[in-house]
Amino acid sequence: MKRVTGLSAALELLSGPQPIDEEADAVAARILDDVRQNGDAAVRRISGELDGEPIGFLEVPRSEIDAALAAIPIETREALETATERVRAFQSAAMPKSWHDDDRHYGELVMPVKRVGAYVPGGTAPLASTVIMTVVPARVAGVEEIYLATPAAGDSLPHPAVLAAAAIAGADRVFKIGGAQAIAAFAYGTETVRAVDLIVGPGNVWVTAAKRQLFGRVGIDGLYGPTETLVVADETSDPEFCASDLLAQAEHDVRARPILVSTSSKIADEIEAALKRQLADLPRKAIAGEAVETNGVSVIVASVEEAIEVANAVAPEHLCLAIADPAPYISLVRNAGGLFAGEYSAEVIGDYVAGPSHVMPTDGTARFASALNVRHFLKFTPVVDLDSAGFMEIAQQAAVLARTEGLHGHANAAELRMKRLIGE
Repeated sequence: MKRVTGLSAALELLSGPQPIDEEADAVAARILDDVRQNGDAAVRRISGELDGEPIGFLEVPRSEIDAALAAIPIETREALETATERVRAFQSAAMPKSWHDDDRHYGELVMPVKRVGAYVPGGTAPLASTVIMTVVPARVAGVEEIYLATPAAGDSLPHPAVLAAAAIAGADRVFKIGGAQAIAAFAYGTETVRAVDLIVGPGNVWVTAAKRQLFGRVGIDGLYGPTETLVVADETSDPEFCASDLLAQAEHDVRARPILVSTSSKIADEIEAALKRQLADLPRKAIAGEAVETNGVSVIVASVEEAIEVANAVAPEHLCLAIADPAPYISLVRNAGGLFAGEYSAEVIGDYVAGPSHVMPTDGTARFASALNVRHFLKFTPVVDLDSAGFMEIAQQAAVLARTEGLHGHANAAELRMKRLIGE
């Protein structure tokens, strides 16, 4: 873990986005074009080439989804149901409503998109929780059709927990397709997969590259890179807790970014020692260890205020205020995908059962982007419904502005109505 001291050094080291992977962009472009032109055949061929065996069926039968739900351990089912209930409650509380101002004769219609494609990575872990975090907000929004894509090679099925989560969360169809080819199928449609209006969910570099290239043709929730966690610690922080929070994200990917910002070099030393101890017993220690060694940073600053200044510059996916009294500092946070205040607001709780979606902006995009939520699945259509009296109150101003801009056709459209109403 690299150690730096001082605000300036930290800002210089940690600020700025990661470079775009041009090779992944090129591969994704070829896959997108192939699927666009050749549909299911391209999906099967590309998936077979990547997995090393020909892919069988593309859609998981409903009977297999129901069987997975019936077969999973009861404690797993109960945990999935708890997570689903809490995410549903959180998203329901955040659900906007249509409105209308009768005096001003305007309002806004809030409507869901019709069809959504949610992508759930396969990789090295069966991310059943990501099913819940992508499908449930869409269901709360009122999306009519929710499709799920997740990889599985050959004639095999996705992990039973993933299929069970799809049943519990309310996915309508599940496709065993991964990578950029899944994103292409969602965007263009194939013989098996209907084109969607919006694609959501995290993925690898090829998935991200495909989403980037499809922006504008289809709705895209965000571009998600490797996970990142920034832990702010002071002299009261529990080293074991802080280390576990850093490793919880480091074990995802060798490219994950575990960042510690502490007001105490003593605590920082203790946290780094705890990292080494916990790594030794971690089943995914090879992945987590490489992430800590390659991308891990430990920063020493003079105050919690400076620590949060570092956090705002990084705009991390997860910001953990593991300090004695986080409440006075929450208002200072400007850029974070998710904020976890206090040592018992552990980021792992956010990953699974707290309520907000764990699909959060990465790579500094929390400067302008938000965690996936019910609003991503909604359209906001302004409505103007003036009567003649309301029109006359503001028509002259519209005409003046139109002529100011040299748009005389615009002005004429207002003035013709004004003349009609005054009897000219």
